[in-house]
Amino acid sequence: MAFVAIQIQDDQILVAAARIAQRSVKITHMFSVDLAGDAELAAEALKSSLAKHGLSRADAAVIVSRADAEIRELTIPPAPDNEVPDMVRFIANNEFVSLSEAWALDYLPLRGDETQSRDVLAVGISPELQQRVMSITGAAGLKVKHLLLRPLATIDLLGEELNDGKCRLIVDPNGDQADISVVDGSLLLTTRTIRLAASSDLNERTSTLLAESRRTLASAKTTLGERPVAEAIVFGESENYQNLASELETKLELSVRLVLPSQFTSIASGCDTPEFPERFAAVLGALEKQAAKEKYRLDFVNPRKPIVVKQDHSRWYQIGAAVAAVFVIAVATGWWVLRQQNSEINRLKDDLAYLVRLNEGVDDNPSVKQITSEVDKIDVWKVADINWLEELGEYSERSLTPDDNIVDVFDAVTGLKAGGNARIVVNMRTTAVGKEAELIGELSEARFSVKPTRGAVDPTDKSYPLSTSLRVEFSPDKGALIEEFNKRATEYRDSTMAAVSQASEAVQGEAKEDEAKEDEAKEDEAKEDEAKEDEAKEDEAKEDGKVKEDAGEGEGSETNPESSEVAVAK
Repeated sequence: MAFVAIQIQDDQILVAAARIAQRSVKITHMFSVDLAGDAELAAEALKSSLAKHGLSRADAAVIVSRADAEIRELTIPPAPDNEVPDMVRFIANNEFVSLSEAWALDYLPLRGDETQSRDVLAVGISPELQQRVMSITGAAGLKVKHLLLRPLATIDLLGEELNDGKCRLIVDPNGDQADISVVDGSLLLTTRTIRLAASSDLNERTSTLLAESRRTLASAKTTLGERPVAEAIVFGESENYQNLASELETKLELSVRLVLPSQFTSIASGCDTPEFPERFAAVLGALEKQAAKEKYRLDFVNPRKPIVVKQDHSRWYQIGAAVAAVFVIAVATGWWVLRQQNSEINRLKDDLAYLVRLNEGVDDNPSVKQITSEVDKIDVWKVADINWLEELGEYSERSLTPDDNIVDVFDAVTGLKAGGNARIVVNMRTTAVGKEAELIGELSEARFSVKPTRGAVDPTDKSYPLSTSLRVEFSPDKGALIEEFNKRATEYRDSTMAAVSQASEAVQGEAKEDEAKEDEAKEDEAKEDEAKEDEAKEDEAKEDGKVKEDAGEGEGSETNPESSEVAVAK
């Protein structure tokens, strides 16, 4: 059976067919099919031409242009050969513009091995192009076995010509396109596809091909290093490409060979020569590679995949046989068990149906939804059900002793909508500065959050001069609350100490004033007593003077013996 290679271009399809046997090939057909319109019309034209040449329902290799593919040279890290395909796909996802899982992707190894970083040429074609190819070939009755890239198929045609290890420039004009590649032996170093002007002016085409050849050589210079390009191979008839050969020899200093694709294969007698035989290099190269029974270097239908390491499965077969025997016994046992369980399953189904009806509410009974609603109400009430004996007991253990404080007001409240939260409000009086801070610190070590709300100093109360109010709440974030309330307690203590200090100074000032007044009063009293004493002395002196005056008058009167005796007695 014949094998067909076709190259789909914008304006035509190139077709070559061959008889392949025993690693030999005979080219039996070479022709082109002019295209006009969409893929459906192209498929009809191809089908008609294949039928005319007796090539219907053949296996085929399809060749696409480099311009229809997206190509990137990638560098991948050292890795075993088995891991390279997955690594190429992974890196290509980041490097390609539009690559997705629907794209066909293959790669060509360039340089390096698993011990070092290696360079590969990754090539992808879009799902739209794949669909166009398959639509044309499928409708024409062809079975696509391979999907190839044109520059590589052209290199495959040269085959033995490239086995001398020399570096070469290959120019392959193809209608309005041309592939220009640089190879090291049969190893592709770089390839470019250029557009040629639609004009038939040979001088213009020659100028373009010369300029692009120079650019391609410059691009390959990094890889080539000091290695020279020994030769240029140009696919083309002498009379049409002689001027290009002369320009390449003169300006690029290359040795040039003008060749035709038919020189590198065997043509069967009776095979017609096409109008532009130089364009058939790629399709003939695909047939030569197929005849050699070698894997194509890049194939989108059969891309490189991770290598599957074959293992000895004999032991697994033995294990599998044992497992199979156990399985047969298990199945028999299971069948008997299932028969026993079948009646139980039916009973459970009936129970389930009843439970479903019960869930929805039957016979004036409430549904599960209604019951759940009532239970939720109970849960809301239970949320606020605080064990006050336990909470008050813990508060009492952590509170100050009666010697340190007196509680004036103690109020405990539960919040129904607070998720079980509760609070205690305490108004108390303490003996000294810092006692309320001790209480805050002691409570904050438990699951209480403490907020001081106010503080005052009563200088008239000698026993419990400091009054304060604390708001105690149950809080889930104990650590954060401890930090916050310690800060507040410190601020409160500092402000309280300042107030106490001011009050103490005021009390001391009043005491000094009272003492001064008391000293003044004592001084006035002393002065008053002194004045009274002076007055008494003055009265006494007056009395003594009067006595003396009376005594003088008695001496001047008649003698009275009785009176004299009395005086002596004194």
